[in-house]
Amino acid sequence: MSDTADTGPEPVLRATGIHIAYGGEPVLDDVSLDLRAGHCLALAGANGSGKSTLLRVCVGRQQADEGEVFFAGRPPREADAAFRRDVALLLDGAECFPDLTVGEHIRMVATAHGMGKDAGPATERVLAQLGLDHRIDAFPDALSAGQRQMLVLTSVLVRPARLIVVDEPEQRLDTAARHRLATALRQPRRTALRSCWRRTTGRPWRRPPTGYCSWTGDASRPSARLPK
Repeated sequence: MSDTADTGPEPVLRATGIHIAYGGEPVLDDVSLDLRAGHCLALAGANGSGKSTLLRVCVGRQQADEGEVFFAGRPPREADAAFRRDVALLLDGAECFPDLTVGEHIRMVATAHGMGKDAGPATERVLAQLGLDHRIDAFPDALSAGQRQMLVLTSVLVRPARLIVVDEPEQRLDTAARHRLATALRQPRRTALRSCWRRTTGRPWRRPPTGYCSWTGDASRPSARLPK
């Protein structure tokens, strides 16, 4: 699957022929994807359809039984400092620092990722974008479940990363928060790979996969392919 036609520059992320099976049962079967800079690709499927597995393979957290993955022309290695700088992840949940306020937490992340004097303005901008700016002085234990989810998403989106990878980021978010998140992921020059839940037949992903929607500019009208 591709986020656009097979023309233009080389993709930031490319996976080819990914196959994974558990106990002889295929979860991913000959799955391929290309993701180019400035585009957002959403993997849609039911629980257990292999979405999270594919995300882990794409960032090097899990080895595929067959197939290859390349980020910026090289295999992904989370142990590589350059890869950690360029790829912002939210896959298995994240904890908040209980003794830092929302604003302190995000400014610390931005500063740690080299934003320097821009850390403060970037923090304010992303918090406003996700509707959390009114809670900038709150501690994590004073936030609702949805607000805590927005906090960890803000810590991903504030980073000057080349690629953002998030697994079902809409969990615990209300409708308004989901719209704000979608708008944030559609920002110009932002490249993102994400998963989202969708009821399907539950078959293993093949070519075409269980389901996906690709956002390539007008994300309010995603194209979708589902199994027949």
